[in-house]
Amino acid sequence: MTTEHRQALIDYLMNHRGFVSGEQLSAVLGVSTKTITRNVKQINAQHPNAPIIESQRGRGYRIDRQHYLVTANGDSNAERLVDPNRMTSMGRRDAVLRQLLVASPHSYRIDAVWGKFYVSDSTISSDIKILRSVLQQYHLILNRSYDQIWIEGSEADVRRSINDLLITDSGILDEDFGHTDQRMQRRDSAFVTHQLDLIEELTHAKIPYPYNVNLFSHLYILIERYRGAGALIDTSSGDDAQLVSMQQQGLAKVCECVIRNLDDYLDTTLPGVEVANLYQYLTSSRIDSGRITVSEIPEQVRAVTDFLIDRVSEDPSYHDIGSNDLFASLANHIKPLLNRLENHISVKNNLLEQIKLEYPHLFDVVREASAQLVQRYRLNSIDDEENGFITVYFAQALENMHAPINILLVCTTGLGTAQLLKAKIERRFSELNIVETVAVRDLKDSLASHDEVDLVISTVGLPSSVHIATLVVSAMFTGEDQEQLEHEVDRIRKGMSR
Repeated sequence: MTTEHRQALIDYLMNHRGFVSGEQLSAVLGVSTKTITRNVKQINAQHPNAPIIESQRGRGYRIDRQHYLVTANGDSNAERLVDPNRMTSMGRRDAVLRQLLVASPHSYRIDAVWGKFYVSDSTISSDIKILRSVLQQYHLILNRSYDQIWIEGSEADVRRSINDLLITDSGILDEDFGHTDQRMQRRDSAFVTHQLDLIEELTHAKIPYPYNVNLFSHLYILIERYRGAGALIDTSSGDDAQLVSMQQQGLAKVCECVIRNLDDYLDTTLPGVEVANLYQYLTSSRIDSGRITVSEIPEQVRAVTDFLIDRVSEDPSYHDIGSNDLFASLANHIKPLLNRLENHISVKNNLLEQIKLEYPHLFDVVREASAQLVQRYRLNSIDDEENGFITVYFAQALENMHAPINILLVCTTGLGTAQLLKAKIERRFSELNIVETVAVRDLKDSLASHDEVDLVISTVGLPSSVHIATLVVSAMFTGEDQEQLEHEVDRIRKGMSR
């Protein structure tokens, strides 16, 4: 890969939030995944003090944006001083989209939007064509009339597009999201965080990840939209039936309290529909009632949960997966999931790629089951982010089904280092059952009295007369040792399932 191609790799990562898989980079850049790995190492070798590209197994690659810009520009304020001419086409379109969405439906003069990038009219036309295609997915229209340009669409669709396109997968807003005043950004972030704390206090419940990220994004976007569009925010009062439901759920006062705090913070009076909007997010976040008991499960939730378990259980690999624990835990997830589908609320799943890597077949089975579910109950489509969350519940049930793997620990004396190793393994692998810790000289007798042993782990080499699986590790149980044990456990489990 040439210097130009390595820069293309950096540019691609610079314009993607979070991790990007090696397979995706390979497809986009037209090189093998091995070439991607090699060139990441070459790029990082040029920055010996700290690598600019982070890699994580199962997640892919992510660039340290600030570190790269500081290194590339030689200035601690490089991110603010970076030349617009050097911005990639994706970065330019991202900045344009941000400016237009936050101010929608206000219009801008085209030279006020693209002028700072010093690009040609043909480039502007190309950007508009691409942005129209992106916005079409959200039922938004990018209008152009003479020298004016603006985005037209419903307030709900504008906010949904901002949440999907301009929010990072960790929920941290891009540095230039709504304004360049970093002090105001910090103030807004602190205010929103305080409102999340207030919601937890009033509901006597914790807001778990990733729902806390969604709620943070929703409130932050509301603030930015008010500053950008002001009085043009939707002024409808909300659905009366939904407001009655809010009263029944006991969340009306919580929502009203938070929106009134926003009124004071923004020195305005937000439309009543914002109370209903916040209600939608709360009921889609398992904040309304926490973990529901089996007797409290609504009929639709019960039916949907049973349907998913039945469809997944049809696969020969998972025919025994059904259990009361799986039903209860999955039903607690399905209840807010149905609310999210109804309200078109999406949740980012940072672990999606890792879930697909760890449980590829199970994920495919769940995805097929959810597709059948959508058709059977006429639901809005369930995306892979949600399928990833559902897969986790089945994976947990699958892991709980596994019989424990019995381990025999061996070292020179059977004391000291073996006891240390035992403590490390028990802390890292709770599913392993260590039946005994023995010295090498007692190994033969111990194996004779423990025919249930599946694996012998030793800090010293073992004689060839040992006819069951063995693994030699260091007493310090390093990261490499842990990986080797994980692979060996997986191999043994696969053998048990045959």
